[in-house]
Amino acid sequence: MKMAFEVPPWDKGVEVIKFKPVQVASNGATAKAKAKKLKKKKPKVKKHADESNSTNATATSYRLGKGPLAPPPESSDDEADDGLRAMHRIRMGRIEKQRPVTQTAKDNKKKQLKLKPAMIGAAVEAMETSASVVGAAATPATLANKLQSELLGGRFRYINEQLYTMNSQKAEKLFKNDDEAFEAYHAGYRQQVEKWPTNPLARIIKIIKRLSKTLIIGDFGCGDGKLAQSVPNKVYSMDLVSTREDIIACNITNTPLEARSLDVAVYCLSLMGTNLNDYLLEANRVLKLHGIVHIAEIQSRFEDVREFVRFMGSCGFDLVKKDVAVNYFYFFQFRKMRHVDKQVKLKPFSLKPCLYRKR
Repeated sequence: MKMAFEVPPWDKGVEVIKFKPVQVASNGATAKAKAKKLKKKKPKVKKHADESNSTNATATSYRLGKGPLAPPPESSDDEADDGLRAMHRIRMGRIEKQRPVTQTAKDNKKKQLKLKPAMIGAAVEAMETSASVVGAAATPATLANKLQSELLGGRFRYINEQLYTMNSQKAEKLFKNDDEAFEAYHAGYRQQVEKWPTNPLARIIKIIKRLSKTLIIGDFGCGDGKLAQSVPNKVYSMDLVSTREDIIACNITNTPLEARSLDVAVYCLSLMGTNLNDYLLEANRVLKLHGIVHIAEIQSRFEDVREFVRFMGSCGFDLVKKDVAVNYFYFFQFRKMRHVDKQVKLKPFSLKPCLYRKR
């Protein structure tokens, strides 16, 4: 049995579907509630603003003393930070007066010692008197020593230049005409020795001490004769002027020694004249065959060491050894291999003069 679907008439259908007024009312209330909720969303912006204000307040409190760069709190008593706190207060919109000086500083000023004018004058006078006494005792002596040293150095440089630029005969006349010149020269020489890195005479003394004590030595240009006082050998000390009884005063180009009487001849910074031929030919005369010559000279005097060795060969000496690696000085050892007469004409030879700078 088939049942037909029947659509009711429109007017009857309206009666079947009825909308209750409660539902309509409820829908209206819901809309109002939604509208209220939408209105309540606006205060969220205000709440956000409040949060930003609170954040600013927190940042302000951070700058007031909670951060590493913040000034110290107002409760601090450190007067050195008053300027920082004052700047901070102005920045925050408040201007405050500087803190008054603490009572402690005032008390310290009051506690300062007050001296009477008479006491101050007496103290100043005592200080000036003591200073003048010390100055009077020390200053003249110091100035006198300084002036004496400068005068001595100046005279030494003058005599030194003369000795290096003239022959031995003129040097002998120089010291004969001026009795004090020799002492002044050697006093200045001793000052120079103290400035040298080493003393060449000390090295020669060590060499001679290793030799036989029976050897006879000639010290040409001995100065103070220190070599004779330092070795056990028989030493003939010779110079232009004699400062002791055991020193022979003579021109070392013409000594009173007998021919072939020496085993060793020493020239320690004494080849000063311009006539070196006469110096070394005299050494050849007084030395025994195969006798030794020790020479120490300032390095700057040699333009060509080989030329100096050739000159010594023309005077009858052969080179045994040399030491030109030492700073400031050259050391030579020669041996007499043949006799050379003093009348032999040799080509003039001289070393460069050693001149000290003028001050």
